[in-house]
Amino acid sequence: MMWGDNSGWGMWLGMGISTLILVVLIALLVWSISRIGRVEAPRPQRERPTALELLDERLARGEIEPDDYQQRRRILNDQR
Repeated sequence: MMWGDNSGWGMWLGMGISTLILVVLIALLVWSISRIGRVEAPRPQRERPTALELLDERLARGEIEPDDYQQRRRILNDQR
């Protein structure tokens, strides 16, 4: 008697499911170990625009007139 107990397809189904569970557990273990030492790089913070850049944007959007722009630009350049 080579196969012994005549378990049939139920035994094969059980072995297949348990093998699948084992493979998933090993994959999760490998994935979690690989994540332990990984440190995400900090995201660079966006620099705040300068006053002159803001003034340029306001002129480009049409919020201020060109002569008002020139006057404000002179004031900002004098403060340097």
